[in-house]
Amino acid sequence: GGMAAAAAAPALPAAPAAAETTNASPSDAELKAAFSKFTVTYDEETGGWDLSSPQEQASMAKKSCGLYPYMFVQDDGIAFNMILTYAGSKKLDIKTVNVTADDNMYTFTCDEEYGGYDQDLGCWFDLELFQLSDDEISWLSEWLNAKSVTAVFVGRNGTTQSYALTKENRTAIQEMVTAYNLMLSSTVEQCDSILTSLAK
Repeated sequence: GGMAAAAAAPALPAAPAAAETTNASPSDAELKAAFSKFTVTYDEETGGWDLSSPQEQASMAKKSCGLYPYMFVQDDGIAFNMILTYAGSKKLDIKTVNVTADDNMYTFTCDEEYGGYDQDLGCWFDLELFQLSDDEISWLSEWLNAKSVTAVFVGRNGTTQSYALTKENRTAIQEMVTAYNLMLSSTVEQCDSILTSLAK
């Protein structure tokens, strides 16, 4: 009775709705252009994709602080993260990071003990990963529109380090926000096939 069951499935009403959403969703070419700005790796254990900015690696190599976006994509959703990285000549255990974009202030409170001295780079570092809510992702647009964005890393012992977001850092955020917005209006299948083609 396979044929009868298939015929009974309400195939037709679904078609016009699908056609409607297709118009709004990005083309494969658009998604590929957006994703190809990142280092894409497939995580076998979690069955998800890591998308990170090559700018972040370059920034670390220069012993620079950075506020870099990082996305983790699984079939059931997208985690949009921000990695706040301190790098410098003095030890700093991040307690808070205060980001000022023009006149607005955003505070990230850190609770991980992660950093240390990096022998290869010859500098101290510490970093904290935050998963951003939709509201917090909208902050990023405010940062991108601001004339200047400065992050002050405040250590547990009162040490501070100021970092003005570089052009590269802003570009990395812009690219990740663009890709995120495109993904929200596309399908999991569409994204998966393009990420597969780009994965390292």
